[in-house]
Amino acid sequence: MERHFLDTFFNPHGVAVVGASRNPLKISHNLLANLVNLKYEGPVYPVNPGVPDMLGIKTFPRLQSIEQPVDLVVCGVPATASLDVIKDCVEKRVKAVVVVAGGFSETGEQGRALQAEIARLLRENGIRAIGPNSLSPINTRNHFLVGFSLHEALRKGGASFIFQSGLYEPRLDWIMGHFHLGLNKLIDLGNKMDVNEVEALAYLADDPETTVIALHLESIAGDAREFFRVLKEASAKKPVVVLKSARTPSAAKAASSHTGAIATGNSLVFDAALRQTGAVRAQTLEEFFDFTKAFEYFSPLRLRGNRIAVATFPGGEAVLTTDVCEQWGFTPAKAGGATFTRLQAVAGPWPLNPNPFDLGVSSQFNDPRKVYRVLLEALTGDEGVDCLAVEIEPGNMESLDGVFEPLLRARERGKPLTVWPIESLRQDRASIHWIEAHHIPVYPTGERAVKALAALRGHTVR
Repeated sequence: MERHFLDTFFNPHGVAVVGASRNPLKISHNLLANLVNLKYEGPVYPVNPGVPDMLGIKTFPRLQSIEQPVDLVVCGVPATASLDVIKDCVEKRVKAVVVVAGGFSETGEQGRALQAEIARLLRENGIRAIGPNSLSPINTRNHFLVGFSLHEALRKGGASFIFQSGLYEPRLDWIMGHFHLGLNKLIDLGNKMDVNEVEALAYLADDPETTVIALHLESIAGDAREFFRVLKEASAKKPVVVLKSARTPSAAKAASSHTGAIATGNSLVFDAALRQTGAVRAQTLEEFFDFTKAFEYFSPLRLRGNRIAVATFPGGEAVLTTDVCEQWGFTPAKAGGATFTRLQAVAGPWPLNPNPFDLGVSSQFNDPRKVYRVLLEALTGDEGVDCLAVEIEPGNMESLDGVFEPLLRARERGKPLTVWPIESLRQDRASIHWIEAHHIPVYPTGERAVKALAALRGHTVR
């Protein structure tokens, strides 16, 4: 197969960081330091006149001084100096450029003129570009990361992101660390002077290492009809989660001020078009990450139906969680006769309500470990249950012998299961890490756990 042009950005055979700095307080230092610290697998060439070496790597005064071929240039100089760098890229016959700096179309007429001149020069010489005003790309497979902040490790996974801004950057360590989301690739399109969301979406749709695509948009830079056509094709291959911001006039104005986006169009029209593609709409940043995590954790598992089993500690929370289930398109699963009998054996000394199941009462009369074992084994084995949302109790989950064996078998039985901790467990990161290491997603609340399951069905209508 012919190499897709975006593959040059994610798998470059030689990277030059123009404007790299020795000063650790400067962002242009981090552009190089991340490639060094994360042990990027390809050759790296810092470019800065008058500096012989940087982070143990030979430094070059200009691009033309590099004798080896350069696939990708990371342009880390200010906007006013970017045009000269692009001219050097033309002379060096570079294939691709990332323009990091802001100060272009988002700043006014002068910035728009500069961006247009750079775009013309790139187009006439067959050079593709991400940005300006961009932080990317990231490819965890080869430890490649272009970013402002220093990062110590990359968590590999199947989730690939397309952003229109760098809103992810201060959250990147949280996404892969505290949130435990496995990342494959990430591209920040910035002002979309050249590469746009249509091209990025088509590339990731055919990327075998991507299991879920998460797309953040402020505006559509490519052809709108083509965008929805490609989105529909992508959604047929793998789940796509879409977060469309700039839905109000004030937000559209804010988008224009930081990425130069012209955010037009009616949000209701966008929603209607989106529903026809099969993509999942996230309304908030929280939902955007929660839904993506659910798809990444459960891939390739999908919900076979909308029958959900719920188990909580407080009875009042059971009522609230049941409300959320119905709002998000679920119906309570009806326990079969054998399941009912098994649950009754670990319930309180009064008639059982099997769904939602009251863990608090049951644990007053039985060993909590036995309650969990019976509950999870019975519900995951019941043909009338499509998925489960279960609250977990305090304590070290690893020490509860046998409790999570049936929980782990839920996946084998095709039953997606999400859990959330009661308040006192939320700081027990070791237990949560252990659970998520077994690909069982943990959410902070029952509401978010249920909504994440709903995303697996593509159900986003309130």
